[in-house]
Amino acid sequence: MTIHEILKFYWGFDSFRPLQQEIIEASVRGKDVIGVLPTGSGKSIIYQVAGLKREGLTLVISPLIALIEDQVKKLQFLGIKSIALTGNIPPHELTRLLDNAFYGNTKFLFLSPERLQNLYLQRRLAQAKIGLIAVDEAHCISEWGHDFRPSYLKISVLREIHPETPIIALTATAKRAVINDIVMQLRLKNPLIFKQSVKRENLAFKVFETENKLGSLLQKISPDESAIVYVRTRKRTYQLAEILIQNGLKAGFFHGGMSFEDKQKSMEKWLSGKINIMVSTNAFGMGIDKPDVRKVFHMDLPGSLENYLQEAGRAGRDGKYAEAILFYTRSDIDFYKNVFIKKLPGIQEVIYVYKSLYNHFYIAEGEGDGNEFAFDYKAFCQRFQLPLLSTLDVIKILESEEIISLKNTKNFFSSIKVLASPASIREYIFHKRKYSALLDLLIRKYSDIFHQFQKIHLGFFKESLQISTDELHTQLVYLDSLALIEYKPGGGDFSLVFHLPKDEFLLKRKTKNFQKRIEIKKQQLQNLLQYVLNNQECRVQQLVRYFEEADSEKCGICDVCEREEHKYTPEETALKIMELLETKAMSEDELRQVFHRDITPVLRFLFDRKKINFDFDTGKYKLAQNG
Repeated sequence: MTIHEILKFYWGFDSFRPLQQEIIEASVRGKDVIGVLPTGSGKSIIYQVAGLKREGLTLVISPLIALIEDQVKKLQFLGIKSIALTGNIPPHELTRLLDNAFYGNTKFLFLSPERLQNLYLQRRLAQAKIGLIAVDEAHCISEWGHDFRPSYLKISVLREIHPETPIIALTATAKRAVINDIVMQLRLKNPLIFKQSVKRENLAFKVFETENKLGSLLQKISPDESAIVYVRTRKRTYQLAEILIQNGLKAGFFHGGMSFEDKQKSMEKWLSGKINIMVSTNAFGMGIDKPDVRKVFHMDLPGSLENYLQEAGRAGRDGKYAEAILFYTRSDIDFYKNVFIKKLPGIQEVIYVYKSLYNHFYIAEGEGDGNEFAFDYKAFCQRFQLPLLSTLDVIKILESEEIISLKNTKNFFSSIKVLASPASIREYIFHKRKYSALLDLLIRKYSDIFHQFQKIHLGFFKESLQISTDELHTQLVYLDSLALIEYKPGGGDFSLVFHLPKDEFLLKRKTKNFQKRIEIKKQQLQNLLQYVLNNQECRVQQLVRYFEEADSEKCGICDVCEREEHKYTPEETALKIMELLETKAMSEDELRQVFHRDITPVLRFLFDRKKINFDFDTGKYKLAQNG
């Protein structure tokens, strides 16, 4: 079959999207290719069509297990035999899966970059007929990328094993420095580079300053349209979803801490249309193909323009008009300027924790690699006088550099969730039943304890109730036995794996890496803030310039372009405000959304002349009777 026949037979499409055909044809000819295509451009179909056209097995390297599982499920549904190597696979099971992949007419083998470090897997891959290697989210290989992962650097081993097999490297966003890194780290041979503009004719980028983000969201969200609402924290996902439901909207929530089953249920409801609004952290959306999303909202500032563009790009995949709307307050700006950078661990803190970990297990210089130990985290922090929470952040940095791995075999912090209904709990407390004081304290301190498990600080409850640790444990177990709460006792049962030997000079060599990452993060933050605060230049022109593309015409549909088309003089603004208030009362924030600028002086002018009145109960302006 030709590539067009493959596309039609499996996916039912008559033609390719922009650049898909060019990338596929180059890959089929055996060329190394880099494809930079915005979210929603159909990157997965590129390597899937190319892989079906080429002889042999296609290896797909992807960083997200959820994305791998989603792709495998879709391919299997189409009748294309595919296998994923995810999770902890016992040696005998790995052998069986690889035998099936190599000898069972399998076309696609998906695996994570971490899996490639397995020497047995490398030996087996060297014996297999590999027709194509696809690297998804290829920006992760670059330290200049927005999601650098050291494990991606190991992918180059495939070039050693199969030097003649073509490689497709795909990503949604990549500046020149990232593309150069991809070429170098993957050892690509004279690659063809295809880069699609970040500009999409149907997608309007809009940024609004507001003092009431919830009110602004409720004003712009529609009960009949599919939408994604991104928030920063897991807690906020279900809080906001509940508020939207209370306002008559069909909403659900999604975050990385949910169980696999709960994620699947939430996803199915959204994809099937049972709910049309998904409130989520950035854990949601990767690989999700829902073409009719009309609006993507950001209630918090994302970490970078790369992240923002990827998330915003999930709107309007069907080619129809869609909006990416970002709300911010002045406090958001202050937070990013004054708090974000300060939370990054210092180099000296990283070095001290590194040395302390090796010293804790009496590991000598030059030893320790491959060793795994039971790890009492709390005892470790007490011994070296380290703060519990910030030390965990430093350990994550050491993990990201693949120096150690921390496996959580048991919850370190005790956690509790209230199982009974609020009414039942209130009745229990009202009648002062056994240990009701503890129950009352729990629901007062943790307002979300009815919705999800809360990590609790036992010292607070011991001090407040004047009881011992053993007595507190007894009370919690009793409440758990009544099914009023579910209590998960904490413990220090961690497992710590050392991947590198103790090396006095290691972190000195790594210091530049840490400093470089901090500088990159600072620059990304500054670029994001500049984009948000620049309300004088077309949003698309700003994005095009940032991603180093050729100059673009004004988009005509962003908030800046719309405001330019609807400029009002102060007199025209006053008349327009009075016209709007003839039909309904409106808050200052609602009026500002119409004019996209500060209208306080005009409102004060109309109020002083008794043309409009202000209702302090509703916080809205209305037209005066003599207006």
